[in-house]
Amino acid sequence: MILKKRLFEREEPSEDAKKIFIFCEGKKRENAYFNYFKAIDSRINIEVYELSGQEDNSPWGLYKIAVSSIYGDPKNNILPKYEARPSDEVWLVIDLDTDKFDSRTPQIAHINAAIATKSNWALVKSNPCFEVWLYYHHLSAKPEIENIDTCRAWKSYVNTEIPGGFDSRKHPLLISTAIANAVANFSPNQLEVGTTEVHLLGQSIYHTIKDKIDAILGAL
Repeated sequence: MILKKRLFEREEPSEDAKKIFIFCEGKKRENAYFNYFKAIDSRINIEVYELSGQEDNSPWGLYKIAVSSIYGDPKNNILPKYEARPSDEVWLVIDLDTDKFDSRTPQIAHINAAIATKSNWALVKSNPCFEVWLYYHHLSAKPEIENIDTCRAWKSYVNTEIPGGFDSRKHPLLISTAIANAVANFSPNQLEVGTTEVHLLGQSIYHTIKDKIDAILGAL
């Protein structure tokens, strides 16, 4: 299937649109992907937080940024960045690649405990990185090659296996394919390389505007 770079006219979200706030560990590829769905339909309002170069994008650092953006910091007279309703969704998107100190594991445990007390907050992880989610937009089975357990390897592999590389200006439209493939290869314990939970966020987006995306693809 050949996709053009833009296949829909932008629509501003309505006042009662479903709001989804997304905080990503990565600063470029993740943001470009989710920003594709901004203004795709009036029924959904997606806000993707833009990390600055000075901000802490460790898992726990990302969580603290999300808390400050949604709730503000009254002790320091900091107002919330966003106007969030109780029914709105907040998603944290992180990788499972390890560092030499294995500092990410306890951070993730702390986040899971913290969001358990919040409504409509979720943490989704990819092993080892977000490129796993991008991979499943085009390919249905986990790679059966050696040395594919690092983010660097996945970035290179995705660019090799997808002709021209993953293009966030058009390929996100294949989100339903990515959901199906990610679910088929899902490992709940997150131990296997090639596993991602981003399909959960993908489902929240796709199910809201399924008819719009399906109509765009059907017109090709």
